[in-house]
Order: sequence, then structure tokens, then C-alpha cells
Amino acid sequence: MVVVDPSITAKTERLLLRPLRMDDAADIVLMRENPEVMLHTPTLPSSDLSSCQAWIQGCHDAPNNWNFAIELLPTFSFSYPSEALSNQPRVIGMMGAVRAPEIGYMLNQQYWGKGIATEALRAFMPLFWKHYSGENGAERFAYSEAHVDYSLMRSQNVLKKVGFRLLEVREKDFENPVLGWRDSHIYRMERPEGC
Repeated sequence: MVVVDPSITAKTERLLLRPLRMDDAADIVLMRENPEVMLHTPTLPSSDLSSCQAWIQGCHDAPNNWNFAIELLPTFSFSYPSEALSNQPRVIGMMGAVRAPEIGYMLNQQYWGKGIATEALRAFMPLFWKHYSGENGAERFAYSEAHVDYSLMRSQNVLKKVGFRLLEVREKDFENPVLGWRDSHIYRMERPEGC
């Protein structure tokens, strides 16, 4: 079983990245039940808590899966009315190596367009390089990749800001349950020198 060491975390001005846990399921359901969030994934929206818990367990059971929760730090809040703050999820996104060396992320739609994905990915990549360094039994990867639907320009821009470069375009390589066959843009980041 691959459960990320709880001491492995990263903190930014607004965020805490920490290992994904089973008690994150209720907040993750808020993302997984949203059709817009799930539109470009291989999974249909679902509000079923037990299937979300099974998904988290599957992440822990997969040897090449290394996932983190993205929390908004309590010291930081967006300008929401005070009554809305009490209903905010603790976990506002997820990020990790979904099939190492492939990485991916998902955010609660309420936090789209606020620079959260870029901030989280900048914090995650040093963790990725350190973990997948070939030490302590983990593989060593010379690169990291992200597979992105050709129409997701925001995600492509996030990857570019962090240092990923377009490697190739694969035509009709992904069958989406809602959109059908889709083209993927494959972005790659090479391991930085000294990592």
C-alpha cells in the first residue's frame, strides 16, 4: 500500500499541500459531483461518498500513485460573505502523480481562475522530484508529464507557467464518457539539474 508519509507537506502563501487521507472524501465528493469539474476526466460525476472513499483507497493501493490534498490555509480567505465561509470545504483540490511520472490535479470549481493550480503545482514539483529521485525504494524519473485535453487552455497555461513544455499532440487517444474521443496535449518537464 502506498500511503504518502504524513510529514511530507508543502506550504505556500495561501495553501497547504499534504497527503490525501480517507477523511478528505466528503470534500472530494464536492469536486467529483460537479459535472464541470469531471468533464475532462474518465469518470462521470458522482455524489456517492462510499465510491469516493473506494477511489481514495485505490489511490493508496496503486504503486505509481502519489496524491496530495490542497487546503486553503485558514489565515487566507477570498472575499466571500462570512456566512459562505462556514460552508467552505477544507480540501479545495487534489494534486499528485496519478500514474507516475504523469501528474494531474483537480480543483473545486469555486476556486478556478484564482491562481491556485499554478501555486499548488509550483509547490508540488519539488516534492515530486525529491520523492522520485531513486532513493528510498522509489523510482527515479528524468521527467514529469501531464496529459491535457486540447480544449483546456487554462490547464495548459498553468503547466507552461510552471515550466512544462508541449511535447506532442495525440489525436483521439482518450475516450471521454461525455465528450467521446478526444485529442490530448502532452506536456513535459525535465528533471532540473541538481534534483
